[in-house]
Amino acid sequence: MYKLLTVQRRNPCQIVKFCTEKKPRIPDDKKLLRELSGKIRFTGPITIAEYMREVLTNPIHGFYMDKDVLGSEGHFVTSPEISQMFGETLAVWFLNEWMKMGEPKQFQLVELGPGKGTLTSDILRTFARVRPDALAGMSVHFVEVSTKMRKLQEATLCDHIPHGWAGQEEKVHVTKYGPSVAWYQTLRDVPQQFSFYLAHEFFDALAVNKFQRTPEGWREVLIDIDPTAAEGTKLRYIISRNATPSCVLLEQDGVKDMMVGREKVELSTAGGSLVREISQRVVERGGACLIADYGHLGEDGDTFRAFRNHKQVDPLELPGSADLTADVDFGYLRSQVSPDCAWYGPTTQDNFLHSCGIATRCEQLLASSDKKLHNNIMDSYTTLTKEMGERFKFASLFPASMGQIHEKYPPVGFSGTETDEPEKPEN
Repeated sequence: MYKLLTVQRRNPCQIVKFCTEKKPRIPDDKKLLRELSGKIRFTGPITIAEYMREVLTNPIHGFYMDKDVLGSEGHFVTSPEISQMFGETLAVWFLNEWMKMGEPKQFQLVELGPGKGTLTSDILRTFARVRPDALAGMSVHFVEVSTKMRKLQEATLCDHIPHGWAGQEEKVHVTKYGPSVAWYQTLRDVPQQFSFYLAHEFFDALAVNKFQRTPEGWREVLIDIDPTAAEGTKLRYIISRNATPSCVLLEQDGVKDMMVGREKVELSTAGGSLVREISQRVVERGGACLIADYGHLGEDGDTFRAFRNHKQVDPLELPGSADLTADVDFGYLRSQVSPDCAWYGPTTQDNFLHSCGIATRCEQLLASSDKKLHNNIMDSYTTLTKEMGERFKFASLFPASMGQIHEKYPPVGFSGTETDEPEKPEN
């Protein structure tokens, strides 16, 4: 005999709702801290370079990978976001050097870490207005690791809603100005052709190894778990007991002499390798490179810091929630370029922008705009040339074979004669 059981059926709508309802994801700001602490327990203290790479470009928790980092709503604002004058001024520089090289019909514009794409967009717009014929043979190439940033760049340049990005493969689209644009994970993937390279606030985000002179010689600054705090909840800096493998960097030709009289040093092997590759491309394929960043010539070796919501914070606090940066050592970069490549600079942003005509462009905008906008225009001009004018530096690379041309016509902004007090536009 079987006993019949009556089971009350559930409302299928409730089941569907239960299965499809999404719970809000609660941010876990300490997840990356726990992962780093676990790694340190297992392998020992890590270098600042390892820490920076993990914090900035970790595929899941990396600061640059899935956050809105630029603009007033992000964590920092860059010059292209402050005013169109910045990108327009750089476009004038590229146009001038392009004409000086004989106006090659086919060339690439390669930007490393292009942010939202605003800078290249302003450059293309200026080309379209001043020399539209130059766009016919131009192609744009972006080196960008973040899928989120690629979508923003596509929206800026292509003027449409971005398509889906599946994986990390190269994507090619046509910009609203005509030239095609493609994305790459690394510079090595970019075609080797006549190119103008642009790196604006890119080198400062590359991982650095930090060293400190001790009575026993150079030692590396490492990151360890702070034993005074609850286990794994806080990190600290320590000095390595012995020379680390990275210390060999300080013994390289061209670098050792730079260490005389220095007590602290920050060097980026990634930055050195990158500028070496760019210089080799410029020599072998033709073109030029423009680097813009805040930095020095070796006088400061203690600049590693972090920014969250436009404020400077402890770099070791809540890794993954703040941008990490270190000033660029232009002296070190210069030591890494090919011997067949000519290096110019660094010069101040104030001098460079005025040499390229930013004051004239500011006057044009003032003359063609409503008076209500005059204060905004002048504020932007002042920020770019005064507030950021001395701290930010520009450097450029050219084939050394252009030496005779540059003796007569030096690269704009790098003539060696800086204006003490550039003429200010009249408001």
